[in-house]
Amino acid sequence: MAERVDVQRVEKSDAEWSKQLNKQEFQVLRKKGTEPARTGEYDKFYPSEGHFVCRCCGTPLYSAKAKFDSGCGWPAFDKCYTGAVKTEIDNSFGMRRIEIMCAACDGHLGHVFENEGFSATMERHCVNSVSVKYIPENMNAEESKVVDGNVVSSAMGIFSSPLIPALLGVYVLSDVVGKGINFFTERGAR
Repeated sequence: MAERVDVQRVEKSDAEWSKQLNKQEFQVLRKKGTEPARTGEYDKFYPSEGHFVCRCCGTPLYSAKAKFDSGCGWPAFDKCYTGAVKTEIDNSFGMRRIEIMCAACDGHLGHVFENEGFSATMERHCVNSVSVKYIPENMNAEESKVVDGNVVSSAMGIFSSPLIPALLGVYVLSDVVGKGINFFTERGAR
């Protein structure tokens, strides 16, 4: 029977993490950056055995069997080891997304997207390659979805931002004002 991953809390200062990680790893894992699409070592890597651990602390996160080709340019997984990944709402860049992080050290992994139809779990964990490390040995650990259904995320989350309707309103208003000015200018020219 599969068991839960034993998640042990790891806390270090930014100075300690910066000594352990290279510049790109630190930027992504500790400062919530993103590696460029289609550049990561695990983007097109599909092992049949093994698992992936957090590059910061070594906590097991994903089985190799959970990895799939989503075509997004980053490694994609449809489930994680139960309890190994935690989530937070990310409202950056004018959109609502669900950030995924290592539950042990809070290392930024990427984002999870729902209901895209890629797999039976209806989840796509879009993970930065620099956030994980491949281990060729299998683990007999319980796997599950990370989103509980109470949180709504979307690749189209930008439309839930209050900034978008405001900008759309300004655009429509400027169009109406412009048409009014043109109408009265044409009438006055006659």
